[in-house]
Amino acid sequence: MPTSPAPRNLDSVRLAGIQTGDIVEVDRLGRRFHALVTGNAPGGLAVQPLDKRVTYRSCRAHEVRTHWSKRGRPRMTDEPLEPSPLQLELDTTARN
Repeated sequence: MPTSPAPRNLDSVRLAGIQTGDIVEVDRLGRRFHALVTGNAPGGLAVQPLDKRVTYRSCRAHEVRTHWSKRGRPRMTDEPLEPSPLQLELDTTARN
């Protein structure tokens, strides 16, 4: 009787898009926590948990459940902002 292949975990995240400063949700040994990515570690990421009670300082790719990218502030320009057509629309209908 042929054996079936081992099940694959499709919930894992690729580490290629995760950079220093991003936030990740980690599931390590059944404990979930959020952490700030501080760099790369052998076989995964170096992290700083947001909850001080968590002592894990690294995680592997299969332990990362979700990822939030850090976005910079919008660039400052001297050009005036143009309102969109929807911003100029004013709804004056009475609501009951």
